Amino acid sequence: MFNSKNIKMVCSFIIIILFFIIVVFINKRNSSDNETIGAIENNIGSKINSNDVNEEASIDEIILNNGGNDSIEIKETESNITLEEHKEQEEQEKQEKSEEIERYDDVIGNDLPIEHSPEHSGSFVIINSVGYEKFKFSEYNANVYIESVNKHAENIISDVKIYNLIAPTSSEFNMPDEYRDLSGSQKDGINYAYSKMNDRIITVDAYSNIEANKNEYVYFKTDHHWTALGAYRAYESFMKSKSEEPFPLEKYNRIDSKNKYLGSIYNMTENERLENNLDDIWYYKPLLSVEYSAINRNDTTWDANQIIFPSYFERSGKYAVFMGGDTAFSHIKVDSNIERKILVIKDSYGNAFIPFLLPHYGDIFVADPRYYKNNIYDTIEENKIDELLIINYATVLQLPGFSQMLGDMGTADVTSGTAIVGIGDIP
Repeated sequence: MFNSKNIKMVCSFIIIILFFIIVVFINKRNSSDNETIGAIENNIGSKINSNDVNEEASIDEIILNNGGNDSIEIKETESNITLEEHKEQEEQEKQEKSEEIERYDDVIGNDLPIEHSPEHSGSFVIINSVGYEKFKFSEYNANVYIESVNKHAENIISDVKIYNLIAPTSSEFNMPDEYRDLSGSQKDGINYAYSKMNDRIITVDAYSNIEANKNEYVYFKTDHHWTALGAYRAYESFMKSKSEEPFPLEKYNRIDSKNKYLGSIYNMTENERLENNLDDIWYYKPLLSVEYSAINRNDTTWDANQIIFPSYFERSGKYAVFMGGDTAFSHIKVDSNIERKILVIKDSYGNAFIPFLLPHYGDIFVADPRYYKNNIYDTIEENKIDELLIINYATVLQLPGFSQMLGDMGTADVTSGTAIVGIGDIP
């Protein structure tokens, strides 16, 4: 039998055992909780480290895009940029670039976005999908041209006014600024040539007027020529040098080709990128009627009652819409009461230019040094020429062969009887 003393001892023992069990249970639970918390902390730490790496990578990309300069300063100032924010920024920049390209779809000039590296092909370079003729100035080559022009000033009778117009090309104004070093300064070359010319020669500053209107469609993108509008801007400059008013462009009816144009640069380079950037081509309908006679390079002749030939819009060589292309010699008899006569010695740039002269002259004679075989001085004397305009594009300053042919036009061994006096005299 248990007495009261024994009962007290048993109860105390039971209480001690229960207390021990409770302590053990609490310790075990705390240990388990610590392990769980530790695992969670490790996981969080891992995620934090990963986020730090990603953020670091995004900052590195920013540093790389900025050329790697001042990297410490950039890390300090940009450390709050998250990967998500950076991605949003990239998407925004892509959208802005896409919108910019759309805005400049029809732009010709320095504002074109650069999408492709330049491709060189001889004297031409293709940047994006636009072709340019490179210019490299040489005093030696320029002096050949200057001497040829001066030779005419020294040998042509003093009654004849002599003008010289050197036309800049598209590479001077439209070539993107990033690649301007691929072509030399035509302005410097033209100024040099003009500064060395005989005092008799009236130099025509076509450069300034074209530069002032360079955002217009004054040059083709796939052809080395100027457009009819570019030729008109040069005509304005010519009239200014004569202290005369040009006929306003608004007086002309513009006729556009229904077919797009792949021009001379494409034909000479066959660069496929130009096929994605076809040109528009048009002419301004002449204000007066004409009788037009021409001698071809092979001495055959032909007559027409026009100097614009729209049928060429249906052919590949669409620039020949102006004057029917290059001929050795031609005579334009204008249906007007004006008696003044001009002789134009030209390269193919002159073809788009000459139609604007119709309102100012009764007779316009045209000679191309590459094909003309007679003595130009005889032609001037026999036809009682009042003015001589020598018009060439700036590349002539680097083409001594052409310049020599220009100078030789006054040395052909012919008689004055071979000069064209009038339309009826062409055999």
